[in-house]
Amino acid sequence: MAPQIPLNTFKLIAKTLDTGSNLIYQESVNNVSSIVLSSQITNITTASQHVTVKIQKSGSAEQFTLLKLATIPVNEALNPFAGKIVLEKNDALYYVLTGASGSLQTVLSILENANE
Repeated sequence: MAPQIPLNTFKLIAKTLDTGSNLIYQESVNNVSSIVLSSQITNITTASQHVTVKIQKSGSAEQFTLLKLATIPVNEALNPFAGKIVLEKNDALYYVLTGASGSLQTVLSILENANE
């Protein structure tokens, strides 16, 4: 008998971004899909910062851009999604920081949902 997976699991992910590509979340559990409920990317510096948001589908080396070089003003936050985003097994969510490491922080709210 297969191990039981909880029907719904809520997760809150908080990270400080480094320069370059930052893996924020990757769904890696069999028979689970994830829904990105909310995301905030906050500029904690004294200069505007730029961020790009990408999704990488499982089995593909290509990343798909959802938001490119969005400007986040000083002491402001950005919600990069107009709606919910569904991630299937091994799909990955990346935030690409073009400014200085430690200048942006993100909080991501995820709902993991069992498919069986």
